[in-house]
Amino acid sequence: MKRIFLFIATIFIAYSCSDDVEFNTPAMQGNKDGVTWKSDYQAADIDFGGFLFEGGTGVETLQLITPTDGAGLFPLSASSAAVAIFQDADGTVYSTANEPDPDFTLYPLDPENNFIRVSEINNNTDPKLITGEFKFTAFSSDGFSAVNFIDGVFYRVPLVGGLLAIGDENQCLQASQALGTAQSNFNNTPADDPNYSEVCTAYRVALEEAIEACGDDSGELQQTIDGLGDCL
Repeated sequence: MKRIFLFIATIFIAYSCSDDVEFNTPAMQGNKDGVTWKSDYQAADIDFGGFLFEGGTGVETLQLITPTDGAGLFPLSASSAAVAIFQDADGTVYSTANEPDPDFTLYPLDPENNFIRVSEINNNTDPKLITGEFKFTAFSSDGFSAVNFIDGVFYRVPLVGGLLAIGDENQCLQASQALGTAQSNFNNTPADDPNYSEVCTAYRVALEEAIEACGDDSGELQQTIDGLGDCL
């Protein structure tokens, strides 16, 4: 009987989420630890070359970060370029960039159950409206606490800007991920390529943003900038 009740409850929550999204525009919501969670506000920004989606209730904040500003499926893991962050009412920050403590979980996370999917970008509106879905388990910095979201949806979220990633560490993570992408593009673009100047400039900007977000105690990043010259 208990199993039947849990199954019915799960179906009810799933249908409730679907109904809310259908009749409320915009929306950002999901099933958080078995309870329906829905933001009171939602917005999107382009940060370090990718999307930053944010929804909050006034005491809790959910952020979804992708490495590029286009449609696609972005896996979430401690080593992925995409990140999901949740800050609870007590100020505890959970992030998919954090590793779980080995004593806390015995099994690796399933990539199919940890992702952000941007499915639609409406370019015919001002601001643009973005729709997608998400599912993830995120961990606290010590790896001993977790938060789980399933059936996550962001629906027609407006791209209005003005958002900042939660926590300095996550800003550094974003900058480092953006730098990795820019460096790879630069390394694969020969000097005689027509796009070299643009790629080089993007690499310089990524280096400067990494210095601002993470610091540069060794001076290595600044040395790389100096070595780039004028990118001409």
